[in-house]
Amino acid sequence: MARDTDFLYVSGRIKYLETKLLGRNDIERILDAPGPEEALKLLCDTEYGTDLNEMENMYEFEKALDNSMLRTIRTLKESFSNHELIRFFTLKYDFHNLKVVAKSAILGTENGNFSHLGEIPPEEIKKYAQEDAGAEIPENIKTAYDNAIHAYESTRDPQQIDFVLDRAFFDSLGEIVAESRDPFLRDYLTALSDLTNIKIMMRLKKMDADIRALDNALVNGGRLPKQFFREKFSESSQSIIDALGNTPYKQIAEEGISQWESSGSPSVFEKLIDNFMISLARRGLYKSFGSETVIGYLAARENEIKLLRIIMVGKINGISSDMIRERLRDVYV
Repeated sequence: MARDTDFLYVSGRIKYLETKLLGRNDIERILDAPGPEEALKLLCDTEYGTDLNEMENMYEFEKALDNSMLRTIRTLKESFSNHELIRFFTLKYDFHNLKVVAKSAILGTENGNFSHLGEIPPEEIKKYAQEDAGAEIPENIKTAYDNAIHAYESTRDPQQIDFVLDRAFFDSLGEIVAESRDPFLRDYLTALSDLTNIKIMMRLKKMDADIRALDNALVNGGRLPKQFFREKFSESSQSIIDALGNTPYKQIAEEGISQWESSGSPSVFEKLIDNFMISLARRGLYKSFGSETVIGYLAARENEIKLLRIIMVGKINGISSDMIRERLRDVYV
C-alpha cells in the first residue's frame, strides 16, 4: 500500500494543474460560441492551445484532445513512481483496443479507432492477434483476448467479445485494488462495478435477452450481489427503481431509469452515472495528497475532454447550444 508521503510530489504538481482545469463559466463561454471555429479559437487560449495549434483542420480536434490527455498521463508518470495507480485509470484504453482488434479479427476488417492512451501499443495487440510470438503484451491481456475469441467461436455471437473483455477488465482492476489496499480505489471500483451492472441489466432487459446473457455479462467488484440482478431481471423497471432506493444510486435509478423508459434513450442515465463518478472523484479536490488526488485529476481531465468533445461534435453538426447543454456532464472544479 502506498504511503501518503509517496504522493507528496505528484500531489503538488496536481494541485497546480487543477488551477488550469476549465470551470463551468469556461465551458459555457465555449458552448455559447457561434460556431465550431469560434469555439476552437477560445480553446486555443487554454491549456489545449499547444495541441490544437498543430491541427491541419478543425476535424482533427479529437486527436488534439487525445494528445492533451496523453501529455497529462506522461506528466503524472514522470512525477510519481506508483504507475499501477495510473494504470488503474488507463487500463480501460488497453481493453478498448483489445475489443477493436478482436472484432476486426472475427469480421475480417481493418483495425481502426485505436486509443493511444493505454500502456500497450496497439501494434503489439495486433501482432498477438496475428499469432506473432514476439508480441510484447502481459499474460493477463493475452488470456483475455484468447478467451474472447474462444467465446465468439463457441457461440458465433459478437456480443460475447464485449462480455468476456468487460469481465476481464473489471477483474484486472480488482487485482490492482487488492494489491494497493487503497480504500479510495476500492470505493471507486465498487461504484463503477455496481453502476456498470445496473446498466448491463437495463440494456439486456431492453433487448429481451435471457438470464444466461445476464450471467455472462455481469462484472465483479460491486457491492450489489449478482443475485440481486438475477432476481430483478424479470421484474418491472419500477421494481428496480424501488429496490435501488436505499442505495447510493437512488437518484440515478429514479431519474435515469425513468427517463430511459419514457424516451427510449439511455443518454440521461449515462449522464447521471458520469456525474456520480465525477462527484466521487472530486474527493481529490479536498485532500492535500493521496490516491484521491491522482485519480481525481485524471478523472477530471477525462471528463473535461468528454465535455469538449460533446460541444465540438454538436457544433460541427449544427446542433443548438441548448440541446448540447442538456448532454453536458458536471465539471470537476
